[in-house]
Amino acid sequence: MDFKKILIPALIGFILYLINSNFLKTMFNLFPITLTLTRGAWWIYAPWYMKIIYVGIFAPIFEELVFRNIIFKWFLKRNYFLIGLMFSSVLFGFWHITSGWGILKVANMTLVGIVFALVYKKYGLKGSLICHFANNWLALVFILGI
Repeated sequence: MDFKKILIPALIGFILYLINSNFLKTMFNLFPITLTLTRGAWWIYAPWYMKIIYVGIFAPIFEELVFRNIIFKWFLKRNYFLIGLMFSSVLFGFWHITSGWGILKVANMTLVGIVFALVYKKYGLKGSLICHFANNWLALVFILGI
């Protein structure tokens, strides 16, 4: 087993979370808006074990299958890399509005989607899953205060 194919996507996921969270804090400071959590934000108020199931397991698997392994892959097979990169990443960004976040999160998660798609292109579905899991599990550490 080539540990680089595991370690590099995991490191990218961890670093991405740190950049991502600081970017979002900066955006909210520059553009102060009232964050209105929608019904999609149910998981924020859920017990810790539901946060682990949703954020740590379900969301990364579902999102990587849909946004990278179906949508992005469809464009890659037709040699439309850049269009696929942008389209799947913007959709990924807007998907996070349904998850309870506001419009600033769209820009933020579109950038995250670009990174996940680049990892997918280089390391395949396993790589993007590892990257997404690493990102979300580090988020869980902060969310749960572990």
